[in-house]
Amino acid sequence: MINRRSLRIKAFKNLYSYESCKGANYLLGLDVIDKEFSPDLNSMEMIDREELNRKKELAIEDYNCNFNKESNDRVKNDEVAFQVEKAIDFVDRQNRSDFKRLSKDLLEEATRVIRDHLLIISILEEMAFINKKLADEKKSLTNLLGEKAQLSTNLYKNRVIAKVKESVAYKSLKQKNRISWDQQNDQIRDWYKGVLNKDETFKAYLKKESNDYKADWEILDYLCRGVIFKRDVFISFFEDIDLDWSENKPIVRSLVLKTLKSVKNPEDELQIAEISYNWEDDSEYVRELYKITATEDEYLENLLKGKLKNWDIERVALTDKVLLKMALAELIYFPSIPTKVTINEFIEISKTFSTPKSKKFVNGILDGLSTELVNKGIIKKSGRGLIDNK
Repeated sequence: MINRRSLRIKAFKNLYSYESCKGANYLLGLDVIDKEFSPDLNSMEMIDREELNRKKELAIEDYNCNFNKESNDRVKNDEVAFQVEKAIDFVDRQNRSDFKRLSKDLLEEATRVIRDHLLIISILEEMAFINKKLADEKKSLTNLLGEKAQLSTNLYKNRVIAKVKESVAYKSLKQKNRISWDQQNDQIRDWYKGVLNKDETFKAYLKKESNDYKADWEILDYLCRGVIFKRDVFISFFEDIDLDWSENKPIVRSLVLKTLKSVKNPEDELQIAEISYNWEDDSEYVRELYKITATEDEYLENLLKGKLKNWDIERVALTDKVLLKMALAELIYFPSIPTKVTINEFIEISKTFSTPKSKKFVNGILDGLSTELVNKGIIKKSGRGLIDNK
């Protein structure tokens, strides 16, 4: 199942991307100014290059002052002011577009585990179909050539797969998430012939004259644990369709195994594992964490500047800045999440996604800053098991 740490990581990645986009958009704004004050070589009019360069320098200076929230007392003419405003407006529009796109991508990335989960369950279903198809092809060849062949459709007759195929909930989710292998039948066939047919455990299952329900369930459990989630050909496939597969893999594996476990006994009905215990709350949490961190960026940065008196905040690693702002956003705007939980979670995330020294740095900043903000009444925790900070 997907947990809050996974959601924090997904929000962190998108916020990091957003910060990178803002940096790129800033440079695009400079390009807008450069273009406006570059001479038109196709024009027949006399060009005062020195005057154009002077205006460009004024525009760039004013543009940078605007982004750095600094005053610019140098005299500008109306043309310079207009072009600077035009560049800033362009950057703002680009930033809003990137914010909206990444906000949308955030939940799509989080819910991609649902699609991956269903894809893997459907692989078992498709493998059973290939098992029958290959057996039929072999039977036709036997009749044609008069040769005797070993024909086994044990996987096609698998009782657990039959339950999966009959499940209304499963069929509905497949349709909703557009799960289909119609365009990739050759891929399934290659996996069956190149991987399953060479696997000793699977071959032993096919050779049995009859299998009970327990054997049917155990072979599917084995195919998931020992083949699909372990063999390179399957891992490469999911890495190609899901850029976050290395991060999503343990979550998807947990969902698949939980779904299979729901039909471990003959009397059980298939229960599709949920992405989380309360996806409505969790999805709202990650949306708000992303939104607040991005929209309250200036406020959060000023809080950090007050704590980083001996540091130049511009020299702090971008990963650390994003993590610290996210942590502050959670500390301030999510009163039901305990302070220690927030600090510990972002320390753990920094170990994986930031610099070797980030753990101590993030810990020190958050520990000291959280105490100050509690004393000032900015951080107020309330809820079950928590004490209100008055």
